[in-house]
Amino acid sequence: MAKRKTMTKAQKAMNAKIKKELQEKGIVPPNKPRLNRKKYIEEAREEWNGRDAEYYAWDVFLYQAISIMLGHTEQHLRASPEAVGVAKTLKLALRLKEFRDKLKEEGRDTYTMGEQYEYIKDILDA
Repeated sequence: MAKRKTMTKAQKAMNAKIKKELQEKGIVPPNKPRLNRKKYIEEAREEWNGRDAEYYAWDVFLYQAISIMLGHTEQHLRASPEAVGVAKTLKLALRLKEFRDKLKEEGRDTYTMGEQYEYIKDILDA
């Protein structure tokens, strides 16, 4: 398979100009604004913490949301970074339970954050 040639500055400028014209005509959708990730996470945390805690079936919706996100794909059906993040969350939950069970076997009920981090760092670094 032949390697693709990189575009010249002139070609990139021409593509940008054409895209802008198509956006103005409404043929191509406008660019999405960049997501402020920190703000988005904080808003989600506040919403979750402010949910109706009296309602008993939140786990059903959480499982459904996890399933949806695990199937989230990008262009060309590649797994999205979000799907990988959710998969990491599931692996972390399983590993944290494993860590707690290990402590229980050892007859311990205290641990350091360093011990816990060492137990889960391979997932965080994946």
